[in-house]
Amino acid sequence: MTSSAAILLCAGKGTRMGNATINKVAFDCAGVPVVRRIVRNMREGGIGRFVVVVGHRAESVMDALKGEDDVLYAYQAEQRGTGHAALCGLELLRQVGFDGHVVVSMGDKIVSPHAVATLLERQRKCGVDAVLCTQPRPAGPTSRGRVAIRGGRVFGIVEAADVRRALASGSAISLGGEQFSPEELDAAEHVNAALYSFDSAALSQALADIGSDNAQGELYLTDVIERFAAQGSLDSYEISDDADLATFSTRPELRALSRRFLRGVSSFSAATPLERRLFAVAAERFGNRPCVVASAPGRINIMGRHIEHRGGSVNVIATGTRTTFVVSPRDDDVVAVENIDPAFKPASFRISDFVSPPGEPSPGVASSGAWLDFLSSPRAVGDLESSRGSWANYVKGAVLRFQLSTDMPLCGMDIVAAGDIPVAAGLSSSSAVVVAAAEAIVALNALNVTTADFVNLCGEGEWYVGSRGGAGDHAAMKCSKRGRVTHLKFKPFEIGESAVFPPGCSLVVVHSGREARKAEGARDVFNARIASYERAFVDIRRAYPSMPVECFRDLAFLGDDDVKRALSAVDPRDLGVARYGIDECRRAERCIELLQRGDAAALGAMMKASHDGDRVGAGGYECSTPEIDALCDFLNASKGVYGSQLVGAGLGGCVIALVDSGEAAALVATLEAKGLRAFVSEPCDGSAVVF
Repeated sequence: MTSSAAILLCAGKGTRMGNATINKVAFDCAGVPVVRRIVRNMREGGIGRFVVVVGHRAESVMDALKGEDDVLYAYQAEQRGTGHAALCGLELLRQVGFDGHVVVSMGDKIVSPHAVATLLERQRKCGVDAVLCTQPRPAGPTSRGRVAIRGGRVFGIVEAADVRRALASGSAISLGGEQFSPEELDAAEHVNAALYSFDSAALSQALADIGSDNAQGELYLTDVIERFAAQGSLDSYEISDDADLATFSTRPELRALSRRFLRGVSSFSAATPLERRLFAVAAERFGNRPCVVASAPGRINIMGRHIEHRGGSVNVIATGTRTTFVVSPRDDDVVAVENIDPAFKPASFRISDFVSPPGEPSPGVASSGAWLDFLSSPRAVGDLESSRGSWANYVKGAVLRFQLSTDMPLCGMDIVAAGDIPVAAGLSSSSAVVVAAAEAIVALNALNVTTADFVNLCGEGEWYVGSRGGAGDHAAMKCSKRGRVTHLKFKPFEIGESAVFPPGCSLVVVHSGREARKAEGARDVFNARIASYERAFVDIRRAYPSMPVECFRDLAFLGDDDVKRALSAVDPRDLGVARYGIDECRRAERCIELLQRGDAAALGAMMKASHDGDRVGAGGYECSTPEIDALCDFLNASKGVYGSQLVGAGLGGCVIALVDSGEAAALVATLEAKGLRAFVSEPCDGSAVVF
């Protein structure tokens, strides 16, 4: 069989990337893992099958290529040089009967389809055993291997370190029977591109003949280049266009490289009239500048209210309403935001005015990851007081929290935003701003954070506005799936089971007519409830130090007698909140079971019980309002309604009702006739970035 294959060397540790949890080639490059981008380009250029040589964090490489056809994996147990890694790949190709041309490349080389096709055609036409790719030597110091060329003929490759040693000793270097002075090699005009094409049988023989009988016990591809050159079976191909071959060693380099693959806003397709208006404004502002589109949905918590910051779980869906950003990266650290809705005023800030660039501490400016310390600093407190109520603070909180979590200076961004999530309605329009900003931050800065870290950083980022809530809203926006309810756990964060939304049921969302604005008095009430939780738990731990509880949530898993004993230690002022929290944690755990059974009646009854705990003057948590209580009573008495409850943190906003689908339209019409805004919400996908 004759064809073309590629061996990608991806076993290295990539220590300069500063992230030991993921292989260098699995990092995101403009929405696509580096190694997947390489495979797709090479496939387009004529490669039929791939062997990926893995070692360090092999699972991250394999995850990055999940779903790609004709990919095999060879494991290099210990790093013994690039030649040894290539041998691992060649052995696997031999086992599957391959005997054609093989392109060998490092896993951090993003090569264009054009360059791959040209390289393969070059070898076919020349009939040689090997083609070496070279690049013009970059300006300034470089550690890349020098290509020794004399009289138009390639003699071999000399590593930069060997050239430096030769310069120090004044010794000439012998290549193919020729002597090269260290000065000549130091001034070489071409460097090794670390991209090769070989006849597979000839490469196997050459590597076997050279062997690894040296002090390091290692074998390098560069050694066989000299051998093929001496045999007169080597050709070279100069890749002069940077667009045809790009590489990276650090996250800042990958960030810069990623921008090559971004698109102008005019290339994005608008799915809604709101997006069409947004893209038109962004095109006017940005022209053809590269950008990404980041969006985050509203969220509805079916069960598990007020408890995720206590370790309780939530059962969530994403709404069809969304906040969408068009974001273009900047070369400085200024973040400028504007909204197509004139009610939201434009704003801008410089990251370094708040947080020192990593490694560059400044007096009076936060320079560590101590987020809470930063939030209490005069700089942060003064800024919030002067800009209280500004929607831009949610963007600012996300940016500064992510900056304090990484050792790389984040790039600035120009943002044009739009959204149709009702404001102050309990659907978390503010958290959607945080999540959309975070999606853009991660996408444009090669951060590669885990889902858990993303969720936690978003939750803490929202603390910038003064609240101290959990990350349940942000987790819902990040993790929701179309048509399903997702069970999310906290402390630690974990994506649990999901269930199909109850068949034959609809979720009606209706606004109570009263807004709940976190930036105003509601924030103090929310924080007071959290303080009650904390005091109650301290009382319980002090009274019963041997009770097996590590966080408040654990109380819900005790027997009824132990719960009664624990609550007896709580100050009466905090007792209602504590009792509500325990009951709600239990309801949230049982919710996913009811959903999986499709038991709408039991779920509706649970929703009623949950809301009763929030009722004004009667509940334990009391974050409802008279208007919301009356609305829930009306809904619960309406035809086809299984149950209803407050949405979100409370003190205004929306109510949800689980309704027989056959009665949903009539209920919405009735509510609208009463002057209330109402709609049916379907479970939708979570936050995303489009490149």
